[in-house]
Amino acid sequence: MKKKLYLLGLLGVAVACGPKNEEVRDGQVEVAPPAQALDSVANTRKDALKTDKNDISPTMPLPPPVLRRLTEEYANWKEPALTEEALEQSEGYLQAPMVVRGDFNGDTRQDLALQLQQGDDLVVVAALQEQEGVYELYELKRDILFNERGALKSPYYLYLMEQGEPLRIGAERDEMEAEHDAVALGIEGEDVVYLFEGGTFISYGVSN
Repeated sequence: MKKKLYLLGLLGVAVACGPKNEEVRDGQVEVAPPAQALDSVANTRKDALKTDKNDISPTMPLPPPVLRRLTEEYANWKEPALTEEALEQSEGYLQAPMVVRGDFNGDTRQDLALQLQQGDDLVVVAALQEQEGVYELYELKRDILFNERGALKSPYYLYLMEQGEPLRIGAERDEMEAEHDAVALGIEGEDVVYLFEGGTFISYGVSN
């Protein structure tokens, strides 16, 4: 089942970890009721997409080059605990809630996005595979972790918005399709979709 997005505007900022800073714009999006489970990119779709099958841990499978880049950019990072609400809301998605994989820039290589904990912060990071085994990190969001009875937890969950999702843009709501896979970040129905366009991630606010 597909979601329909209604994009109404743009404005904002995202950060690429490294020498480049990436500009991000925000928009408002209305979507149809939540979709059913999305197909896993790594298992069911895009024969041309090169996938990584190196599971570092049962809960957060990451390729070694990404682990190295994360260690360089985010010292002492770790996998965050999630609130019960985030876990419940992520049910029904095959790729959720910690890591999602897809082709975010259309080069047929597998990219990924994850949420991590660094100190008291929750950080959402996308890793684009620019060459075989070479990744560039993009920081999509940073927020303070939720303090639940003394335990720091993330109230967010990730899921994949697939290539080809129907989009309706502007006042005329002209229809187009998402050019690439996109990273979706959910929190109690106030979701944000990050599309890679023109060399940067652009964020669109989502309402169900």
